[in-house]
Amino acid sequence: MYTGNDSYEDRCSIKSTGEILFEIYCQRNGYNYTRLGFDENADPIRNFSNINPLLRNLPDYILDTKKELFVVQVKGSDNFKKKEFDLLPLFLEWYSTSKAPLVYAFCKKGHPIKLLFPEKVMELYKNSVDQKWSDGVVHRSLKLFEGENDGHFTGNN
Repeated sequence: MYTGNDSYEDRCSIKSTGEILFEIYCQRNGYNYTRLGFDENADPIRNFSNINPLLRNLPDYILDTKKELFVVQVKGSDNFKKKEFDLLPLFLEWYSTSKAPLVYAFCKKGHPIKLLFPEKVMELYKNSVDQKWSDGVVHRSLKLFEGENDGHFTGNN
């Protein structure tokens, strides 16, 4: 299983740890989920980076808790890319509604899943500092797994 620090090629070589953990979470809680977006493991797209960012960043799942409906973007770590942060206002406009809000599921092995609304992600991002991976991608650690942050929910509301 990979981490958010692995290369794109390494991440494509095996199924996403975050997605595996999210699906297990849904199954354990009796939630229905439907896969959306691209599956780079089952069907990689050549020159994927050339596709419009709104398409590249399609949410991963629709989650139905039987009480609420969510549009879910799964992350396998608490690292958040600057280029995705810059697109968050568009994601909210395109992917989120009052009856099916966008939510980020931060799923790291050995830790409880953290479900955060984009507004909380933006707040945590603004309170973090830039870092750079070896490929030059700028990101910030939201530090979700170093201690509890308020503003997240568990999906059990």
